[in-house]
Amino acid sequence: MSPAHSEGDPGTSHSDYLPPAPLIIPEIRLPFAGPPPRSDSDQLRTHALAWAQRYGLIGRRGAHRLSTTALLELGIALCGRAPTHRAEILVCWYLWALTLDDRIDDGPWAENGALDRFISAVQDLTESGAADPSGEISQYDDPMLAVLVDDLWPRTKCLGGKRWQHRFERHLIQHLRAQATLVRMRDTHTGLTLAEYLPLRRDSFGALFFFDLIDAAETLDPYEHSVDIEWWSTLREHGADIIAWTNDIHSIAKDVVCGERFNLVSILADTAGTDWPIAIESAHRMVNTAVAQFTAVAAQHKNHRSCAATDPNRLRQVVRAACDWHGNVSRYHLHTADSTAQDNRQVDLTLTPPTLKSRQFEIDPYPLYERLRTTLPIVYDEPTDVWLVSRHVDVKAALTHPGASNNNYTWQIGPLLGHTIVTMDGCEHAQHRALLSPSFRNKALAALEASITSVTTDLLTHMHGQPQVDLIADFTAALPVRVMAHVLGLPAETREEVERLKSWCAIGFAYMGNYRQDPALLTGGLSNRDSFYNFLQPHIDARRAAPTDDLISQLLAARIDGQPLSETFVRSYCAILMTAGSETSHGALANLIVNLLSEPGVKDAVMANPDLMDNALAETLRRNPPLQLVLREARESLELPSGTVPSGATLACLIGSANRDPDQFTDPDAFNLSRTDQATSHFAFGAGRHFCLGSMLARMEITISARMLLQTFPNVRWAPGFQPTERGFLNRCPDRLEVLL
Repeated sequence: MSPAHSEGDPGTSHSDYLPPAPLIIPEIRLPFAGPPPRSDSDQLRTHALAWAQRYGLIGRRGAHRLSTTALLELGIALCGRAPTHRAEILVCWYLWALTLDDRIDDGPWAENGALDRFISAVQDLTESGAADPSGEISQYDDPMLAVLVDDLWPRTKCLGGKRWQHRFERHLIQHLRAQATLVRMRDTHTGLTLAEYLPLRRDSFGALFFFDLIDAAETLDPYEHSVDIEWWSTLREHGADIIAWTNDIHSIAKDVVCGERFNLVSILADTAGTDWPIAIESAHRMVNTAVAQFTAVAAQHKNHRSCAATDPNRLRQVVRAACDWHGNVSRYHLHTADSTAQDNRQVDLTLTPPTLKSRQFEIDPYPLYERLRTTLPIVYDEPTDVWLVSRHVDVKAALTHPGASNNNYTWQIGPLLGHTIVTMDGCEHAQHRALLSPSFRNKALAALEASITSVTTDLLTHMHGQPQVDLIADFTAALPVRVMAHVLGLPAETREEVERLKSWCAIGFAYMGNYRQDPALLTGGLSNRDSFYNFLQPHIDARRAAPTDDLISQLLAARIDGQPLSETFVRSYCAILMTAGSETSHGALANLIVNLLSEPGVKDAVMANPDLMDNALAETLRRNPPLQLVLREARESLELPSGTVPSGATLACLIGSANRDPDQFTDPDAFNLSRTDQATSHFAFGAGRHFCLGSMLARMEITISARMLLQTFPNVRWAPGFQPTERGFLNRCPDRLEVLL
């Protein structure tokens, strides 16, 4: 059943939603007995996790989280008395719906019609039995659709007859369409009255289609006799309302922190003009009224045919299980470490951290960073299961602490590339870094300057004669791809070759930065890797037969402890260097261009003194770093200046926040070309043992190309009406730079 989802108005800040005082969440007591425990709970959990990983719905991190928290408990509780083989299908549906909710919650996936297209595909395949009569399912790149047509729906439709299938399909599509409606209303900043919200909430939560699943899993048909249909449907609607409204009450803190406007409590507060405590009490009274209505309708049971299918106790158990789960699961109780001992019912939102799952981190994270630095410098973010580290002094300590490891990359990139330099620590890391470092230093770097100049000249030449260009498409995205391809010795001369490499790099980087564990990125990354490796293999074979002076040849000739690198290592190094050397350099160059053209006097100063381009880049990397955060894992309890991160925790070092810390940088939000000592203490390239290997190459290619851009087109300026906009949760930069030349 779907938790409350979708963040609020992108133009509204987190602080606009904060109630002035702690919220008291009422204790919701239902006069219903819960379901008996199942003896096969462990089996159901194990099956669901293996199934979800096999079909790419979750990765290693997701599986670990689901196996160590109570998130799956509700799905198991819903199974009632169903035999294990049928209960397994229900728990898989629960995990499928939970994954979909997270995708809608976590950012822009559902926007721009994507969710509507997803719903159309779901409707096509459930109504036809398969999207393609031939049985081919390769058309579905989305693993949630692929698993539905390949496995989940074929198993599900065998649970009941045609009449049950039609009812289930109707409720499933109603659930998905209600979610899409709320997403559209969020995106268009549309308000909702209470009367409009209640039926939408019942459908968007998804209880009705889960009630259908429970019926089929228990091989019961409460609609077998026409006299029972209206009575049982009414009873189910009351039960669905109790569950959805209870969820809203318990999730109010999460929704407020995420800026979610569509919650029963907030709608009551808005439409009635009441304060938050009164709105919470009003919502609680609505739950109690729904419980009374459910009880009254259930009492009519004696007037209907007495059978197990229409026993109200079945619904009572489901409602109780759902409400207990909402009251206890950590998903809705976002406490700071210092407040965990407090009563769960009291929620002080000033001590509740903004979550990385908030869309505001995509749109404008800097107000959130400021709040974190000021009040919650080291704090646990429950929705992403990471500790947020936001102050400069703490980020520096975390990145350089001997007890902080790169073990987080075992789930970030390990499933894609295996054990590589990014997952290494200690002596092993030092050996492999020493192997690669010469290719990005001294003579090798000087040799690359000619390549950078040549590529830049070619890109600028193609712009001549065009009055208006997009510098992202025509310059910043192509330049680092071509330079890194030259380093490796890969072809990147034609537009087709460059576009193919750009696509591989973008998908690979998205996989590595998939902190939110979107399933399409998980499966898309694996197929993307295979495609890149197929392209790469002939070049490796050729260098093995006839070495040249490129990096692939050097990797093939390298020895560690007297042994050559395996071909797996060589391929993974090419993938890492190609991706890391392209995406962040592109973002840094794009952000530098924005500052050159938007900050008063900066372009003129740099054109008058080209040496100032180094200052402009350093200040850009500080104020507008393309890479906003990096993860680390605590191999021991980490004592940082502002607090402690527990052993085993994943910590997010918020580079974008540390680089604007006023305790380190004077007037940190301002772009100041004259910064000197301060400008070099940013973390755009990281810090410590894992400081960016290609930092010198990145600086050189960005400054050379930016200087040449201004020299070639000294009148470059924004196109009329165009305003560059930074976006992105991880790699933050504009997606367009429309300029007149």
